[in-house]
Amino acid sequence: MLPSASKTSTRGLSWLIAELDALYSVVDEATCRRLLTEAALTEEEVASYVEPRPGSYARRCVARRERYEVLVLTWMPGQGSVAHGHSGSLCGLKVVQGQLTEQLYRSGPDGQVRCASASSLGVGQITVDPGIVVHALSNSADPAEILVTVHIYSPPLPEVRRYAVATTPPAAVFLRKKPDGARTVAVIGGGFTGAMTLANLLRRAPKAKGPYHFSLLDKLPAAGEGIAYRTNDPRHLLNVPAGKMSAWPDRPDDFLNFARARDPSTQPGDFLPRKLYGQYVRQTLLDLADRADTDISVEMVRDDAASLASRGNGWTISTAKGREIDANVVIVALGHRPPSDEFQKRWIGPRHRFVSDPWAALVLSQIGPDESVLLLGSGLTAVDAILTLDRPDRTAPLVVVSRRGLLPQSHTRESNAPADCSKLLAGWLDDSKRLTARELVRTLRDRAASEGGDWRQVIDGLRPSIAKIWGCLDLIERERFLRHARPFWEVHRHRMAPEIAEKLARLRAAKILDSTAGVLLSAEADANGINVTLSCRGRCDTRKLRVAWIINCTGPGVQNRHTTHPILRPLIQSGLLCDDPLGLGIPTDPEGRALRRNGKAHANLLVAGTLRKTSLWESTAVPELRQQAAKVAEIALNVVTIGLSEADNFSI
Repeated sequence: MLPSASKTSTRGLSWLIAELDALYSVVDEATCRRLLTEAALTEEEVASYVEPRPGSYARRCVARRERYEVLVLTWMPGQGSVAHGHSGSLCGLKVVQGQLTEQLYRSGPDGQVRCASASSLGVGQITVDPGIVVHALSNSADPAEILVTVHIYSPPLPEVRRYAVATTPPAAVFLRKKPDGARTVAVIGGGFTGAMTLANLLRRAPKAKGPYHFSLLDKLPAAGEGIAYRTNDPRHLLNVPAGKMSAWPDRPDDFLNFARARDPSTQPGDFLPRKLYGQYVRQTLLDLADRADTDISVEMVRDDAASLASRGNGWTISTAKGREIDANVVIVALGHRPPSDEFQKRWIGPRHRFVSDPWAALVLSQIGPDESVLLLGSGLTAVDAILTLDRPDRTAPLVVVSRRGLLPQSHTRESNAPADCSKLLAGWLDDSKRLTARELVRTLRDRAASEGGDWRQVIDGLRPSIAKIWGCLDLIERERFLRHARPFWEVHRHRMAPEIAEKLARLRAAKILDSTAGVLLSAEADANGINVTLSCRGRCDTRKLRVAWIINCTGPGVQNRHTTHPILRPLIQSGLLCDDPLGLGIPTDPEGRALRRNGKAHANLLVAGTLRKTSLWESTAVPELRQQAAKVAEIALNVVTIGLSEADNFSI
């Protein structure tokens, strides 16, 4: 709601919104400068949006349309943003109160940024970024003065892309040019799996066998974070204890030691912030880069892979920005695709209050505590969104809707040994019998019910054998598992940290959190909210409610083509890759070599990460991914060292 007329000037917020509404397209740089210059934005004008928060600076939405949004940001003394870019959106701001410090950064060859300059802006001054600047903003002036800024983003800012800041020069390995005749390995994807694959290449590259050139391609600016660890919210915790999160199979205490170097009180059973884990993965890679041999060069390519084509005994990657990268071996380490928008046909009206991708949703931080929210999906993605939306002053409900209404189960605070599941596995893995999804679920339920300890111990006891169990299910039974049993498996297998489960329980008790089984039938939106109709399980009638926002937390699609990256579809169509009828990813051999349509494996095209769910089912958690990263790095180095033909004959 805009301020009352008695508190506004003739060219205040209401005027600014009217001028923006009169535009027929996104705001350009010149128009943004003109509007901010002419706008008379005073302390009294924005007073109702000023919200000092002790934990972090506050973002309050004044107006949001499909082409733009206007926000008021409040910064207490010492508060500031991380180094970030605006994901291609224009950003213009005007200082209304206090003094703003802006630091500008330049990109380095190691994928990190370094401060290039700093300046201050006082009351009435503006700055505009057309979508290309990397900067950090802060209130670092008078320790007693609050900073207030008014921002225009056009189109609305989906996320700020956080950059890793360095204060020391890049390691020499990033400064070397690719030598002539270098054996080349390219890794597509810079999340945990891609970063650790590159780390394994650096660690394992045979001495005196080079030169080697390694490339890592990812449009996201901070290597090692991916979707899982790029959050900056300290309330987003790992769902595995610190003592089990080492990135190295042969160094079980590596992450624990990293965490203890920052907080000596850290215990193996602690569930630590995910942003700390992203820092750990990146530092692990950079430490190895510092020690890399002189015959190794590394290029960090901040770009999307647009296509992948076979070229002689290697591959050519074409990027979105027009580059071509040739490699002897390519390792595809792509993570989850964004959730599919299956609700478009059920939606009427503007969509600026529909958050399609919560993994890139800066908008969540500006949703007010008095605004009700409908979350579609109830897995760990929804849990993250709930944690971001939760505030001590929240009064409006958070309604979670999914087909079965199941929230993830909780870890115990005690660390218990996995159960001995050898007898259960012997029955399932018996080659003389056909394993069915029904039998799998029935016997698992019976064993969990009869287990003297805890059902979690049974799940954990099965974990090392999940790939074998999945391999014993034929295509029909895999489809049945995905259709009927997958949601129940996932809420028990992928669990919440105990403190998060306790927080959700408190929200339930306070009548803030409401979880229900159902589906969205329709949504009719206007400028201020959405009228929703739900079909709820167990009810003959429909449920109607009005909410301020809808967030799509359904996660990556299952049994659809959205999970397969566009660069892989042409290879599937040509037969260079085998198709997966379940749409989970890319079929591989047991060591990660991609399979052709004829069933033969590529020696020089490898897959690691979530795309291997086709063959392994469980291929999203660190214990599996660190093994895959080590194995594909070993195979790639074997190929480029002994030659493709010899490696092909040896490994197939």
